Amino acid sequence: MNGALEPGAVFAGYRIERLLGVGGMGQVYLARDRDLPRPVALKLLNPVAGAEQEVRARFLREADTVARLAHPNIVAVYARGEEQHRLWMAMQYIEGTDVAAVLRDGPVRPDHAVRITEETARALDHAHTAGILHRDVKPANILLAWGEHQRVYLSDFGIAKALDRSDGLTRTGELYASFHYAAPEYFEMRPDIDRRADVYSLGCTLYYLLTGRLPYPAATTGALINAHLNAPVPRPSEADPRVPRGFDGVIAKAMAKNPAERFPTCGELALAARRALVDPPVTRPASLPVPPIAPSTSPLPGRPSRGRRVLTALAAATALTVFGTAAWLTGISRTGTAGSDGPPAPPAGAKAAAEQAACAYTTLVGTYDYADPAGWEQEVQAGATGQWRSQAETVLPMARVLISADPERSRVEKATCVATMSAADTRAEVQVQLTTLNAEPGAAETPRELSVSTVMELVDGRWLCSVFDAPFMPG
Repeated sequence: MNGALEPGAVFAGYRIERLLGVGGMGQVYLARDRDLPRPVALKLLNPVAGAEQEVRARFLREADTVARLAHPNIVAVYARGEEQHRLWMAMQYIEGTDVAAVLRDGPVRPDHAVRITEETARALDHAHTAGILHRDVKPANILLAWGEHQRVYLSDFGIAKALDRSDGLTRTGELYASFHYAAPEYFEMRPDIDRRADVYSLGCTLYYLLTGRLPYPAATTGALINAHLNAPVPRPSEADPRVPRGFDGVIAKAMAKNPAERFPTCGELALAARRALVDPPVTRPASLPVPPIAPSTSPLPGRPSRGRRVLTALAAATALTVFGTAAWLTGISRTGTAGSDGPPAPPAGAKAAAEQAACAYTTLVGTYDYADPAGWEQEVQAGATGQWRSQAETVLPMARVLISADPERSRVEKATCVATMSAADTRAEVQVQLTTLNAEPGAAETPRELSVSTVMELVDGRWLCSVFDAPFMPG
């Protein structure tokens, strides 16, 4: 175990009692407080993870943020710091269990499910009022204290997000578990995600509490993402006839694909769930006014709001079932034809230069480097600008995790680029047509066609990509 501490050891003034849990990025210990007679949960990052400057900054910033959230249903942060070149955080120790462990024995009673939802909603609404999104609401992050009342605590307010840009290969299972509760807008990489994403996740958790089943029990990551984006919202009474039918409307509104159609707050969701215990069944709960939420929640230009939706290239980076992540992000040749020796010299003319730059950049994005994934990610970022650069900061670490878990490999048989120039010859819309040959080990290759849209902009003498989009209809 990397940097493990033995019982009785003293770290940052805290005396270690025992190991509570371990993950790819570090460990959590039960320890005695250095100042007060109370137990604490001491979370430590592994030395390798803590060596990355961005990870360090985000870890400390998240700890400071959580420390401001004083609420009886939120796990408190007491202190944080660095000791022996390791970042650490001392948190409130909850002696009990988590909802994920409870659900291993099947669903809970509806009244118990509603109480857990209500207390979790209070924690989330408090955080949202402070301008903080949880982003990872799921049963494993909801704790139940031992005792007669089993107080509910919400944990891990963004702490895991501080680890996302480190070695994602160790976090594939954790990331996949979070996908079961993630709102559709995360997979669309929308820039206007707000508290209603947490409402969606709490709705998924309520469904699991009521039925003992995941809302979308997909077999693969891609199928799971496709279900969140396009599958009908499940009805809990169909999964378990013992569930009051009034919950069907609650879940339908909480898990609506369009954020504007969801409950505006987690508290409104909890109130509707409480009513569903006693009210006659309804198709949907009464509409509630939506207060202003920052940032703007208006749909992005060209974004379908209902029915089957087109996945963008950003969602495609995570949607394995569409045509396999590796089929999109591996093996694209650098000249547009597999097996050639490299790109030719830049031809004269802005149009030809933009086309060549688009093909070269698409090739870079498509040529995933299994030996040096971090280097690949840095190169992709270096060739990006504008909207795509900010979006890539989110999607690329996720893509690295999913590509590593996908057995399919691909190579490009053919690629062509055609540009439409702006009047000033400094901006080009370029259509890239790809034919890939894809196969899992030992299987025959099958061809697939892909149309990629890019926007290239001339910045300081270099053509950089500001939009990278691959629209297609998922199966």
